Amino acid sequence: MNYEKSCLARVNNIEWIDFYTLEQEFFEYLAINGTVLKSEDGFEPQYHKIEFRGKRTIYAPPMYVRSVISVAKSAIPTIRKYKKDLEAAYRIAMQSINKSFKSFPSRFPSIEPDLSQINIWRQAATSSKILKHGDVAPICRFFTDADSRENAKQTVDHLKVNYNIQAKLLKSNMSLRGGLSTEPCVYVTAPVNELLSHFGVSSIRSRRESGTQYRAHCYAADERGSFRIGYGLVITTGHPEIYETVPQRERAHKTTLIKKPLYFSNIGKIAGQFVELYEEDNK
Repeated sequence: MNYEKSCLARVNNIEWIDFYTLEQEFFEYLAINGTVLKSEDGFEPQYHKIEFRGKRTIYAPPMYVRSVISVAKSAIPTIRKYKKDLEAAYRIAMQSINKSFKSFPSRFPSIEPDLSQINIWRQAATSSKILKHGDVAPICRFFTDADSRENAKQTVDHLKVNYNIQAKLLKSNMSLRGGLSTEPCVYVTAPVNELLSHFGVSSIRSRRESGTQYRAHCYAADERGSFRIGYGLVITTGHPEIYETVPQRERAHKTTLIKKPLYFSNIGKIAGQFVELYEEDNK
């Protein structure tokens, strides 16, 4: 279930309605009482309108917020109270749908008054996992348009004819463990057992880019000194200097350093391949 559909499913739940109402009130308070020092386009702290088929319309929270907002020092106690109430309301809403609490959404405020400087940096984030026997694994991804759909079909045929791997197409709106994308796309999947047989190994690790990691390096004149926080909704006071740092080089991952890479052909990746494959039991 993608993000928009999950929001639609929750708007009929009284506990989620209470949480969403409180969060909208908080965002409106910030809009009235705060000054936006920096905000990424499309990641502002505001609800947005979503229209579904059947003329159903809802206002959904942003999935992520990337903003620095300055408020008067007198507003900090009110914002701390909002944050405490939001945390309590979120826990209750999660319990109402029998979901165990793990963490708060990254759009919840980080309250850091009296900062003198903020350095914002980002770097590619990656994730990896061992492919399980009997599962199917997404190997290639094509974002949907007429040409991409045809390319996806060609990749399926390529894997079947040249590698004897019974690949299949899977649309992104179908159930896929650990959903990979909320954008319309088509995946080419392959049976893990056939991948193991093709490469002649007993275990395979799959590695892919999972998004972008955002961090804020903050500087304060008091005992906090310098520290790092997630760059989500940062609430401060005054007007700290804000800098965009040079994009960080991707950190060397131990998988790429010690594992043997697996390729379908001498040219490296096949069309649409968005994961890297490694022999897991390579020493």
